Amino acid sequence: MAAGDALLRKGQRPHEIAATVPPENLVAALVRNLAGVVGGQAAYCVGPELAVIAAWPAPTLTGVTETAREPVAEDGVVLVAGPKRWGEREQAVLRETAGWLGMAARLDRLRADRDRAEARATALRVEVRTARERFAQVRELERRRLVKAITTTTLRDLDDVRRRLRHLDESLTEATSSAQELEEVRDALDELLDEFRTVVRGVYPSILPDRGPRAALEELAATLPRPVRFDGDLGRRVGWEVESGLYHAVAAVLTVLAGSDRESAVAVDFSREDALRVLVTAPAVELSLADLRTALDHDAERLAVLGGSMRSAVTGGAAVVSIRLSERVDPVLFDSPRFGHNGLYRRVSDLVRQGVATDGPDRARWAAVAERLASPPRVAVVRAPGMPRESAVGVVVVDVEGQPDQALAEEFLADSGPRGSIDAVLCLVPPTPAFRAALRWGRQRVALSESMSLADLARTVISWSPVIAARRAIVTVRELTSVLPLDHPLRWGIDRIGAGTHEIAELDLLDDLERGDTRLLRGAGWGAVVDAVRLLGARGTDPRARLGLSADAREEQVREAADLAVRRWRAHAERPGTGGRDRAACEVLARTAEGMLSP
Repeated sequence: MAAGDALLRKGQRPHEIAATVPPENLVAALVRNLAGVVGGQAAYCVGPELAVIAAWPAPTLTGVTETAREPVAEDGVVLVAGPKRWGEREQAVLRETAGWLGMAARLDRLRADRDRAEARATALRVEVRTARERFAQVRELERRRLVKAITTTTLRDLDDVRRRLRHLDESLTEATSSAQELEEVRDALDELLDEFRTVVRGVYPSILPDRGPRAALEELAATLPRPVRFDGDLGRRVGWEVESGLYHAVAAVLTVLAGSDRESAVAVDFSREDALRVLVTAPAVELSLADLRTALDHDAERLAVLGGSMRSAVTGGAAVVSIRLSERVDPVLFDSPRFGHNGLYRRVSDLVRQGVATDGPDRARWAAVAERLASPPRVAVVRAPGMPRESAVGVVVVDVEGQPDQALAEEFLADSGPRGSIDAVLCLVPPTPAFRAALRWGRQRVALSESMSLADLARTVISWSPVIAARRAIVTVRELTSVLPLDHPLRWGIDRIGAGTHEIAELDLLDDLERGDTRLLRGAGWGAVVDAVRLLGARGTDPRARLGLSADAREEQVREAADLAVRRWRAHAERPGTGGRDRAACEVLARTAEGMLSP
């Protein structure tokens, strides 16, 4: 043993390697040092196929039988083959090397996260700078619009009032009848006040935030001399900046095309496809195309700053103006730092990014999926009137007073609305069977708890939030890609991800068990449901918490407990009396435990 100690002192301990070697060379140096310490071959491998990341002295372990292996905390395993020295000291160096390799892998992951965060911060800085420039331009355009409205209209009317007052003063001096002149002054003042009201309405139409752009435009049209007919619908409400930009653009068109008296009506048709669209048609106009574009040039420029477009045409004596404005002015953020570690979430996020990048009628729906994918979980709390409101950290709490019935469940299942897009529900009052069934079998499955505290439910939802967000996106993406050709890359991509992903199966099984489905695992023995819920991550996603071990349990204990769990659930699945649902549940549980075994 003394000779072995002397040979060991020729090598370095792993912490000495880590202190002297650059981070990019640390893995190779650790493996080489381990091979020198044991006097044999060493390799660091990852994945189920044991892909070699670093090995010494040969690129792979060749010609010898593996002597020992040690799992690496982050991923993979360290292998030793054909050692000339294999005592307690060498085994200690193997364990230390595995620990430092895990640290190196963790550092690589953190470095990659830092690089992604830095790239995202750079992109956000560019977006902020662009937004500031855009808003400065909008502010200047609005200033010019207001100056134009005041100087070209209000001051003109003010000059008319001044002229009439001067004429009235002359009439009084000459002691002639002034009743007619006084009436004319009163009318001129009324017109001036109306013009001021129009300017104020143009700056901030009071009805716009409450009822939307169509109602505000109908109010404006009632003040114009030419009749205006409205048709179509813009769908659900969008952001204030979008509605305001759309309103001002259409209002400018109506002011030009319906500003003079005509018998024929101006038609305004609303629609919503890939963006908010408005088509304004005015027959019997005397404007040329050049005149129309000149009159709307300022408003077309303002709309373009907001990311929209205005196209004008004059054919057969009729003017047609087409307005388009995206539902969003701000950019869509695809990546959520909270979820970046989850492989399923990353795959779905990449696919949604591709969908948003494609041009087509469903681009707005892809953008909505991307926005929801990066949003925090939404938890609804249904309580009786008089019960105190509750809140929780890390989730959006939607407080609801009332009876949890099917109508309320349909609100929760909707993709939009103040009570829509709910991920989990805490019922503090007994729900109806229809409510339970709607959440369980709806298009978007929603977790339901009738006994947990809001804090516990929030912790569970947060721990599962990457999978919840990915599953929600998968459902909508499948609908969006169902109309695409079978060989379309997006359709092929969502088929590859698949709604049958193991993580989603885990989440659904956990939801069934926590709902109190007494038919599941009732033949698996006492405490089976409690053990299954814990294994599925309800009490924490760390392997030790899932297996019911203490936080300081060794890796060998984790492997032993995981192996015991695999054999337990496999044995129950293979029993002749086990039903189909129990067998499927046991397969999910066994696969979960298998994931905790070292490769």
